[in-house]
Amino acid sequence: MLEDFFQSEIFLIGYYVLTVGASLLLIKETKKRIKDLKIGISSIKYAPIPFGILFAYIIFAHDFVETIPILNWSWLGYNIAFGPFADQGFWGIVPFIPLLVYMFIHINYVEELYFRKSKKMVVAWAFVHIAMGVKVHMAILLLPIGFLFKYIYDKKGINHAYAMHFTTNILVVIALFLSFIIT
Repeated sequence: MLEDFFQSEIFLIGYYVLTVGASLLLIKETKKRIKDLKIGISSIKYAPIPFGILFAYIIFAHDFVETIPILNWSWLGYNIAFGPFADQGFWGIVPFIPLLVYMFIHINYVEELYFRKSKKMVVAWAFVHIAMGVKVHMAILLLPIGFLFKYIYDKKGINHAYAMHFTTNILVVIALFLSFIIT
């Protein structure tokens, strides 16, 4: 019964109203966040590193890890950021892309602000992704990526870590988008 609720349209609509509503509350901050991205722009050159980690994992380990039940567990069954319609291909993802980009502008900054202050918070950040429907093995994969973001945060500051994180997420969305076009 609970699983049916999480798979329902009511839950999905409620989730998006909540997250989009929270992001819209930050609309006045959008201009500041874009300025912050510009300040950290020199660190986007590091974004291919975490993206490469993700890419290598998908190519070399993902299929095997998907066969391990505990690591393959997701409370929701899909990554809510990409919506339950991702399995419908190109047209299942397209409506979410503008929303994702806008939300990344705000969410990535907040993630860097709160989750890069200590190693424990980096671990918490990785596992908070499980609440978004991300599978356990993907949350574990986020650990080295989170520590890479923390390294940039410690060396160059929040705006550089934010720009790198934002760019990494944009690369992931582009790769996902292209995977639907190519296949």
